[in-house]
Amino acid sequence: MANDSSRRFLSGVVEGFYGRPWTMEQRKELFRREQKWGLNTYLYAPKDDYKHRMYWRDLYSPAEAEQLVTLISTAKKHNIEFIYAISPGLDITFSNPKEVATLKRKLDQVSEFGCRSFALLFDDIETEMCPADKEAFSSFAHAQVAVTNEVFQHLPEPDTFLFCPTDYCAAFCMPSVNKSSYLHTVGETLLPGIDVLWTGPKVVSKEISVESIKEVSGVLKRAPVIWDNIHANDFDPQRVMMGPFKDRPTELLPNLRGVLTNPNCEFELNFVAIHTLATWCKSDPQRDVSMDGEDNVPDYVPQEALRLALSEWLVEFGISDQHGGSRKRQPKKESSEEEPMQTDPGYIPGPRENPLYTAEPLTLDDLMLLSQLFYLPYEHGPTAITMLQELNWLKSNSDAAGFGPLAPDNSKAVEWRTRADQFDQMCEAVVQMFNRLSNVPNRSILYDLYNYICDIKSGVSMARAYVKSLGGLSTPSVQPMNDDPEPWGFRGGLSGEFQRMLPSLGNRDLFRQPSASRVYTIRPYTPDDQSAVQRIQNEMQSEGTVLAPAAHIPDLLGHRLASGQISSSPKCAFLLEDELGICAYALGLTEAKLAMTSNKYPEVLLRDYPAFITVQILPRVPDPIAAKRLVGNLLSALRANGCRSAFCEFRQGERRTLDFFTKLGSFRVLDVERLPKHLLVMGTSL
Repeated sequence: MANDSSRRFLSGVVEGFYGRPWTMEQRKELFRREQKWGLNTYLYAPKDDYKHRMYWRDLYSPAEAEQLVTLISTAKKHNIEFIYAISPGLDITFSNPKEVATLKRKLDQVSEFGCRSFALLFDDIETEMCPADKEAFSSFAHAQVAVTNEVFQHLPEPDTFLFCPTDYCAAFCMPSVNKSSYLHTVGETLLPGIDVLWTGPKVVSKEISVESIKEVSGVLKRAPVIWDNIHANDFDPQRVMMGPFKDRPTELLPNLRGVLTNPNCEFELNFVAIHTLATWCKSDPQRDVSMDGEDNVPDYVPQEALRLALSEWLVEFGISDQHGGSRKRQPKKESSEEEPMQTDPGYIPGPRENPLYTAEPLTLDDLMLLSQLFYLPYEHGPTAITMLQELNWLKSNSDAAGFGPLAPDNSKAVEWRTRADQFDQMCEAVVQMFNRLSNVPNRSILYDLYNYICDIKSGVSMARAYVKSLGGLSTPSVQPMNDDPEPWGFRGGLSGEFQRMLPSLGNRDLFRQPSASRVYTIRPYTPDDQSAVQRIQNEMQSEGTVLAPAAHIPDLLGHRLASGQISSSPKCAFLLEDELGICAYALGLTEAKLAMTSNKYPEVLLRDYPAFITVQILPRVPDPIAAKRLVGNLLSALRANGCRSAFCEFRQGERRTLDFFTKLGSFRVLDVERLPKHLLVMGTSL
């Protein structure tokens, strides 16, 4: 069913999210932007305005009325149609005439404010009717439509009247849109002058097709108004949507009554969402666009619309545009949002004094990166996808990283280091974007952005440090494991703790775990640590000589690893440090058989347990959690290298070591034939 060409196509914004409503000043700024960009509608429906939803029966106070009068008047000055929405569905009794009269009285009051357009919303409510309504109406849809029709006829010819059904998307329609008795009742009994809101296939629709709109239009017997949640973020406080309006073909335009975007909760972060919607609405799907005989190009290109929006948004930050334009004059702000100023603008430091800090200006590339990091509900931007893919590749191919004087020079190793450098540059771009955003003159935008950019900077920095540690370019950031860690080390609070306990939600090895006493650091072993490891091995060997005299100590594989006679497998050596220095080590071999100088162990052992580990912990480490974490890092590294089982060896006199491995729970003593005297072997599956 085509759109009625005699009525204006509704295009604009619905303030319909859950959370802190926008301020009156922000709404006035919205009207100015809408008029500038060619949009024409604002739907007032903030879920947390308690007189809009929870206390819908209450009339507005004189002070509230004055604010709404001013807001409605301002909208008219900017040629914006102000639609007042009310949501009585939480507790209205549809069959009670007093309830309907109360609803009429509320809308009459708003009419006196100068409002001529209204909406009745029955979204996100329980579908079970009370006993009185069950007696009066044959279905929930009949109850809603009866009240809506009565209210519509009561109002003096509203310019626009919208109805939001409880089943407002295809996913809610049972068994389908075509067979939904609820939608058929709405379509057949709702008065023709009332328009219906619709979100598409889902609440947050990735795509909206022409075919799907034609289907629902046929059932509703009218073209719907799209309430579009593509840029909504009230469902996830860690996300903001700054990608372009997309995956809605412009061929939808003649098949709709209108499109209203329900964007991010943070007003200042909706520049892209609203600007790109405006560009989409101005597109003409019937236009034949061709140049120099080339094939026709799309009338709306999301990435071009995005760049156009970001170019204009850059000026809003108080930054000159990329073509030498002057900086935008900022509106008067509250004192807390004033642009920071030097106390002495004429101060010039001397030759031996610190230079003045000069913030680098924000660039269009910074905003493009910001948009791609915070893109859309179902997708990251291209740069973000590339970063995730590169991190996954670097992690999966870390065996090729190689570092130090013996780093391999084969093609895969070269590729790994090259891609690690490129990943590092991408991470650096995120950090620089954060720094430049932090110094923009328009603090209002920064304050809406700050939590998001701080979070992404932290996540990227963690990934950056992890990749550097894989390549041996630096030691990883310390992992303090005490009972009073800094809060920024375990991001996400209780929600984050729950998520980390669930499977398939990332590499938990990147997160620290608290211990009970001292502060420890776990880091990779480097060749410079050889002497310290040797000292620990000697000290622990001396500790066990009472029960195993030196003359009877076999040539242990672990001793050869600790002394440097053989090298650990790449990325399979870790150290534990406390305030006094290195206090424990964990070294591993992915294939112990290759390091054997004699047939000390039977073939069956090396077949069933091909990997090998050796661990020594000084007595000054009384807390087992730190040592367990150290061993856990080594076992994770072996597992990442494809190992499925490993064994360890120690002398029978090393009761402390035996007790430690026994308490780990995963190791068991192996019955090995022809095992040398005074030697024990334990094994574990990885």
